[in-house]
This record gives sequence, C-alpha cells and structure tokens, in this order.
Amino acid sequence: MNRSRGSRAGSKLTITCRGSVNAAVSLYQSVRLMFTFSHWSIFLLVILVVFWLLKHWIQGSRSDAWQRIAEILGFSYTERDTGVLQPYSHFDNLQGSHVTGCARHFLESEANGCWRCIVDYIHPGVDNKSHTICLVRSNRLALPHFKIQPATWVSRQFFATPRIAKTAALPFIEHPDDAGFNSAYHLQGADATTVHAALTPEVRAFLILQRARGFCFEADGQTLLFHTRTLIRPDKAPDLLDKSLEILRVFTRNR
Repeated sequence: MNRSRGSRAGSKLTITCRGSVNAAVSLYQSVRLMFTFSHWSIFLLVILVVFWLLKHWIQGSRSDAWQRIAEILGFSYTERDTGVLQPYSHFDNLQGSHVTGCARHFLESEANGCWRCIVDYIHPGVDNKSHTICLVRSNRLALPHFKIQPATWVSRQFFATPRIAKTAALPFIEHPDDAGFNSAYHLQGADATTVHAALTPEVRAFLILQRARGFCFEADGQTLLFHTRTLIRPDKAPDLLDKSLEILRVFTRNR
C-alpha cells in the first residue's frame, strides 16, 4: 500500500513538473515573441524616421538648387504654389480643378512678349507622382487645344479600348497625311481641322525628331506646355528653357 501511495505521489510530482516546464516554455516563447515584435516595431519606426528625414533633406537641397539656377538664369523663384497654374486648369496634363497647391519650385521670366516658366508639378492622387513641366506663353501663338504624347505598342492597346477613347477629355485623332507621325505619337484635339492646320509639315518633322526624348505636349491659345513625365535635375533647366525657345520658333515660323 505504501508503495502504491508512493507511486501515485511520484506520478503527481512528475505531472506537476511537466506542467511547470510547459508553462515555463510557453512563457519563454511569449516573451521571446513580444521581444521580437518589439524589435521589429522599433526597426520599422527607425526606417520611417530615416525616410522622412531623407525626404525633407532632398526637398531642401532641391529648393536650394532651384534657387541658385533661378539666380543664374535671371528668373524669379517661388518655392510654393501661388496659383500660377490655375489659368491653365483646363489643360488635361494639369488635372483640372485640383491644380491649385500642386506646384513647387516655380521659376518664371517674361521678355519680348514671351513668358516662360518651369515648375515641379505634383499629380494629386495616392502616389503623388511628380514631373517637371515647362510652359511658354507668347502673343505670337494662336493654337487650337491639342495634346500630343509618345506612342508605344502598350499605349496603343490601352488607348484603343472603347472605354478609354470615350472618357478622354480630348478626342483621339490622326493626321491624314503623315503615317510616320501617327505611329510616333498619340494626337488628341478638340477640332481635328484646326489641329491639322497647326501641325504643319515642319512642326511634325520637328516633333518626330524629339520622339526619343519622350516629350509630351499640350497647347491652347497662346500657351504651350511640355514635359518628359520626369522630375529633371535643376542643372538641366537651361537645356529645357533652350528647348522651349526652339519649340516656340518652330510653331511661329510662318506667323
């Protein structure tokens, strides 16, 4: 009987020990998991802080660089949006009524009846994608509203869908006498006849030569806008401004 009682007591002790060990292991695993989660949380927080600091450092450096370029070129410089793009809110490239508050690093100059500006435009939306645009306004221009962007095989499949064609702000058109131009660019215009007249053989030849640089254009009245869908480095601004004068000369050659 004593042996039986001892055996039962030993069994209870063994069960108790195993329970204690399991509890200890469970506690250890919970603490380890909490410790690991805490470390990952701290790590992610540090990464976010670093990215935030890096973003603001880059923005500050870009502001300083644009200001230096403006001084060299003799342009005025404004860091924040001043509503300068609002008169062009009907441009498809400028996202309509959302244009206010979407401009940074605004450089402008006006001479001999020609106003030019360069600005970083931030597309309103989830990704806030940005690119640098150049606008030219001249009393020598009298253009219909049209839009031109480089064509690729993928873009042709996309724009060919009825839904996209139907919802486009400007109808897609083609030039009746220039298959090379039609294959190089997507052309959109409110009035096909006036757009075809504005895109003279010389203008179309010039645009085809610029195809490799990826320029997108939009024009209306006395204003022409163009960009390459990217943010340019501030030191590339003189090249872009030289190109703006070249474009203006091409469009006003016979005026």
